[in-house]
Amino acid sequence: SIPLTVIDPDGEIITGMLYGDNYYELYVNGQLVGVDAVPFTPFNSSFVKFKAKRPVHYAIKLVDWEENLGTGTELNSGNPLHAGDGGFIAVFSDGSKTDANWKAQTFYIAPLTDVRCVTETNGIRNSNSCSSAITSLNESYALHWTVPSDWYSNNFDFSQWPAASLYTDAEVGPKVAYTNFTSQFTGARFIWSSNIILDNLVLLRYTGN
Repeated sequence: SIPLTVIDPDGEIITGMLYGDNYYELYVNGQLVGVDAVPFTPFNSSFVKFKAKRPVHYAIKLVDWEENLGTGTELNSGNPLHAGDGGFIAVFSDGSKTDANWKAQTFYIAPLTDVRCVTETNGIRNSNSCSSAITSLNESYALHWTVPSDWYSNNFDFSQWPAASLYTDAEVGPKVAYTNFTSQFTGARFIWSSNIILDNLVLLRYTGN
């Protein structure tokens, strides 16, 4: 009974189940379809329904929120400088589901003790050699890349973006908002960029059948 977002009047009705840590924005065929109803916590699963023509072009913005703005840190288990982590999973009735066939590009990395630990080769931004163990906000750094204004459009070329990395349920540490509905996500995998801890703004692209 949820509202139907009509993108293409001559398209088919497609439904989707999504779970994000912490926040997502879903674009379909260049149009905003869904926004995570809970911006930070508690976590929640979401259901969307839209009418679109195939092939369906999916574009999703993922954000691992922070409490100390611009530093990628939050209060967790008594540590005010905890780096946090991300994770996203989704499945759609057109047969699309999150897996290694999706593309994932990073646009914000923090916290960093030394920005030189990040490498960028052929468009792949890699922070896996970096440490998140900062001891002071005054000694932490962040890297940002400009987000293309048309990144979610059908014609945007994301072919050079790296493939999404896969993560297990245990690595993401999902809450009951996911574990209570695991049957709804059958066949899908948790995805993110190559660093689920430090990469805080990740854009996904995928074109369905």
